[in-house]
Amino acid sequence: MLIIPMVCGLLFGLGTFFVVRPGALTNRVTQFRSRLEHGMIWLIRRAQSRHRADLAIVGFQASEMVSRKLTTMFIAGASALGLIIVFNAFSLQVSKLLVLIILSSALTFGFFLPDSQMRAKAKSRRQDFLHAFSSYLDLVNVLLAGGAGTETALIAAAEAGDGWSFTEIRGALTRARSSRRSPWVELATLGTTYNIAEISEVAGSVQLAGEHGARIRLSLSARAESLRNRHMGEIEAEAQSATERMGIPMVLLFIAFIALIGYPAVNLVLKSF
Repeated sequence: MLIIPMVCGLLFGLGTFFVVRPGALTNRVTQFRSRLEHGMIWLIRRAQSRHRADLAIVGFQASEMVSRKLTTMFIAGASALGLIIVFNAFSLQVSKLLVLIILSSALTFGFFLPDSQMRAKAKSRRQDFLHAFSSYLDLVNVLLAGGAGTETALIAAAEAGDGWSFTEIRGALTRARSSRRSPWVELATLGTTYNIAEISEVAGSVQLAGEHGARIRLSLSARAESLRNRHMGEIEAEAQSATERMGIPMVLLFIAFIALIGYPAVNLVLKSF
């Protein structure tokens, strides 16, 4: 219960100090603002360097990511402080070391929570993009088999699909036409930007096949099949992992059932001593 009087006394003392010396408030605010700006710039640059590909594929700006991190850190810290106040209100003894551990853990959790959320969303988007890209290669392969040219097949296949993946592919092809570069170069750049190595590998192999006069359609077909097999392998692995997790509740239910049945006998034995 001593926390609230201490906070009130601290605020009263600060207010009295700034009334007596009003110029100190302006200087302190200016210094705090300057340090805050430098800290924000450092956090933004660090977020750009560490999460460049994830930010690009999710569609976040580095400043927005830093704002999310600070917001969640403040919410987690406020929640932990409120929990400590509740403990004190119910006369539960909480040591200073435990208070420090709770606050530091909450602030750390709040600061890094947006990173894990963004990585999970970026992973999901990469899987969706690979699935759409394998379908796109199949469409290109069908158009090439029908007698269409390479560039015509690439553009027509991109126009046939919807969603953000096909939108990105159409954007890459548009940039290739406007800059008069190979579409496979732009697709490889797109894979590098989003940290999707499979797209860069497909673009590089198809471009190499075209330069050596090989049959591009066969190369596309092989790459599309490889992407499909990899995607199916990931789906099967996730399904097996989910199946294994489903066994944990069954084991816990079985243990609870055995404990429920055996409790009367154990209780009777303990009372006999």
